[in-house]
Amino acid sequence: MLTAEQRRRNRRTGFILLALVVAFFVAAIWRA
Repeated sequence: MLTAEQRRRNRRTGFILLALVVAFFVAAIWRA
């Protein structure tokens, strides 16, 4: 069972990964 701290860390990690993906697509579109 996940603790509150693990859930909070997982959510923050998912947000960072999402931000990296969005930044990658924005950079790719802006460069094209």
